[in-house]
Amino acid sequence: MARLSHLLSTPGLGLRLVQAGAGDPDLSWVSTTELLDLGAYLDGGELVLTTGLALEEDDPRWHDFVASLGRARVAAIGFGVGVAHARIPRPLVAAASAYRVALIEVPPPTPFIAVSKAVAALLEADELSAAHRALQAHRELFVGGQNPAATIATLAQATGRRIAALRADGSLLAGSSGLAGGSDPGAHAERIPLDTAGTVLVVAGDDPLSPDARALLAAGAMALGIELRSAGGEQDRERERWERLTALLLGRAGAAPADGGVASARVLDPSMRFPGQVRAIAVAGGAEALSDWRRSPRTGLERLVATNDGDGGIGGWQLCPDDEAALGTAVNAAVSAGLDAVVGRPAPLARAATSARSAAAAFAARPPFASGEAPAPRVRWVDREEPVFEAVLAGSADLAGIVAAVLGPLATAVDAEAQELRRTARVLLAHHGQRQPAAAELRIHRNTLRDRLARIEQLTGRSFGDADDRSELWFALRIEALTREPSLPPIEPTE
Repeated sequence: MARLSHLLSTPGLGLRLVQAGAGDPDLSWVSTTELLDLGAYLDGGELVLTTGLALEEDDPRWHDFVASLGRARVAAIGFGVGVAHARIPRPLVAAASAYRVALIEVPPPTPFIAVSKAVAALLEADELSAAHRALQAHRELFVGGQNPAATIATLAQATGRRIAALRADGSLLAGSSGLAGGSDPGAHAERIPLDTAGTVLVVAGDDPLSPDARALLAAGAMALGIELRSAGGEQDRERERWERLTALLLGRAGAAPADGGVASARVLDPSMRFPGQVRAIAVAGGAEALSDWRRSPRTGLERLVATNDGDGGIGGWQLCPDDEAALGTAVNAAVSAGLDAVVGRPAPLARAATSARSAAAAFAARPPFASGEAPAPRVRWVDREEPVFEAVLAGSADLAGIVAAVLGPLATAVDAEAQELRRTARVLLAHHGQRQPAAAELRIHRNTLRDRLARIEQLTGRSFGDADDRSELWFALRIEALTREPSLPPIEPTE
């Protein structure tokens, strides 16, 4: 900007600062006047030149003259001595001090036209400098492939504004120092759309933007839009590469490679470390929820995600290390997106397809929860929710553990209520779930039977209305009955 200090230092003018104003004001133009009230004709930032022809040296109207110019926010008053007054009148100096308006002395050898030309030269030089800065900023915006943070830094430096790019949810994508911490941009901030996803460029500031600054912001918004589309495209391509690898590991893109896909994965990420055991997680839900889940940011092994290319209600897959923390993160991400999840049994990475088959089979046995079975997303664990079948598959001999896993508190309780509940379950299952004959055999009312069944379901976490749950309960009760030591009568002493 062309400032008053630049004018004062211009050689050959001999200007002298008599009274300083507030700071070093910017100069916008020069106005020569002998009017007493010029304020209504000014825009602010002008250097007002006068010789004081209309006022005597001790005229009290000097106060009003300066007050009017102060309200108009002039840059300074230039008083030409040696024409009407041999020196600057004292009331003018006092008024300039009171209103904090800069006052300079123009000596007799210097004509006002010379001062006007000097200001015009300063303004022209400033315009050339601004054009050069704008050109340099344009080059930085479009040459070299800046990221959003660098682009915003360039715009903030070139325009002197606080600038930030905000996502559709209001979160910060990138911002200059004044807005990087998420501070309020203010009610007068301008918002420029950057893409169809709702990302906007926020420009904070109270003063009007110059034409150069506005043109630069328009160019910056264009550059940011290009950068966001380019970044989004690269993210899509990266996501597709990991999806193809996941489909390969799951056996959904032909036979899995002998190394389990490790070599292929190292091409995508040389630093990747692979677990010995993995689990395949099948997810289901609405199309929008599946899209949000699939496109959510991921790193490391979390990127092993694929969409389902078949039917059966499964919307997507994720391969996850058989680790509680990693599994918890993956399951929580699915539930947070509004999806149901079925976690397959663990398997070596090279046989990840077997884990996927176990999840798909469990998924097919029970339709997706999101279709109306449950009001909120639910999670199933194949090996944890069907211990009898898992024990058969694994050849486990831990019969007591199977019973405990199915019956829960009923497996260890020996009180009368527990025995009564176990007998009630056995009788109902023996009658194929028919309640009337079960109540008759137990000699209880149907309402009593209903209450007992509700209590059993609460304690075991299983439902008599589900075929898998009924079979698990029946096997567990049979194992318990066959492995329980019989209660023998005491041995009578012999004579």
